[in-house]
Order: sequence, then structure tokens, then C-alpha cells
Amino acid sequence: MRILFAVFLLITSFLDLSTANASPIISGISTNEINIDTNFRGADILLFGAKGYTGNIVIAVRGPKKNFMITKKERFLGIWHNGERIKVKDLYSYYSLFSTFSDNAASAEILSMLELGKSNLKFNFSGEATDSKKNDFQIQLIDKFEKSKLYPTTSKIDFLDETLFKVMLHFPKNISRGIYTVEIYLINEDNLTSFQSIPIYVNQVGLSARILDFAYQESFLYGIITVILALVVGWLANYLFIRFIGK
Repeated sequence: MRILFAVFLLITSFLDLSTANASPIISGISTNEINIDTNFRGADILLFGAKGYTGNIVIAVRGPKKNFMITKKERFLGIWHNGERIKVKDLYSYYSLFSTFSDNAASAEILSMLELGKSNLKFNFSGEATDSKKNDFQIQLIDKFEKSKLYPTTSKIDFLDETLFKVMLHFPKNISRGIYTVEIYLINEDNLTSFQSIPIYVNQVGLSARILDFAYQESFLYGIITVILALVVGWLANYLFIRFIGK
């Protein structure tokens, strides 16, 4: 990664002013592919770039959208139990944000329009619920994602000088496979000056990938095999216990 970034610095150092002005943002990443196997412990990808125009840079990394079921914990007679449930459709399974804004000092309108910031993400709830309950469910789900490192806190963008910047994108071990997008926004005086999008492909490889594909493609057969394996393992454990320990 350091060599790649050094090459980028060398190239950009030879760009004349007219080239820089012609391209509001020049960017690249160290790799656009992540392979998940049984030994996967997370991945780091270097994003680097240069801006040719005045303005603030915001970088949003969004994972593939999924549906989520949120269950509210309720207490009755001192016992916690699963209470009301609500479904959220088409929500990002991963979301991280990097910014040069001081305390997100941009208009609420443009941040909401571009879904920049966790509070500006669109939550599509299915079913009927009051606004206050939806807000509670939203806070609960975001808190869960933050604890699992799928929605990390907003980070600052490192600048080497007035134009050159770099960001280390971290993907935890519990990410989902699919297509992730790295979106780079150049915002000047609450106007979107430039935008770039870079895809990152997260693939599952090895035996775990084959098992997962089989579970999706042959769900009924997979369920039967799972039940049979559970019965066999249970019977074998019981037999070994009686044979060697029960006596």
C-alpha cells in the first residue's frame, strides 16, 4: 500500500495546474476486492486522492442493502422478554463516513439529500408504528451496528498538503458479501461540486462459500441435511456418554 501511494504522489507531483483544474477529484484505491474465507479477520484498503477545486471532501462507504428485523426488549414483572417487532427494508448493511468538515458544518439539506451521516440515512419501516417508536427502533438498530463495528464513528480525512489526501478504509470480519461503494463528494458552499463512486467487491471463497451458496440455492434440502446432522450428532454424543461415562 505504501508503494502504491508513493507512486500516486509521484504522478500527481508532475500534474500541471491546468490538469488539476480540469479534474475536481482524482482518486484511487489499493484494491477493489475482498475475499472472505474461514481465516478472514477483516481487511484494510487504502483510498488516496487529490482535489483540484476548493471545497470540503466527504467520503461515504456503503455496504449492500438488506432487510432487518428489530425486536424491542421489554420488561414485565422483572423479566426481560421480546416485545414489539418492526421490519426495516433496504438499509445499508455497512456504513462509514470520513469528512473534512468541522463538526459536520454543512447545511442539513445537502447532508439529508446525500444521506451523509447516520441520522440522515433513510429508514423504510414496514408496518404501522408511531414516529416516536420508529425513532426508538432506529436508535436501537444504529447502536447495535456501532457495537458490531458495522457503523463506525465519523473519522477525519488525512491531508498531506492542500490537495493530496488519504484514508484507510477498515472492513470488520463480520461484513456481508456483496458490492460496496466508496463515494467521494466535493462540497463547496453547500453545493455539490464533484462526485465519484468506486466499487469494492466482497466475495466469499472456499468451503464456506460453497456451503452458503448451497443453503441459498437448495434451502429445503439444506434444512433436511441440517436436521439429520443434528440428530446424528446428538445420538452419537448420547451413545459416547453412555458407553464411556455413564458407567
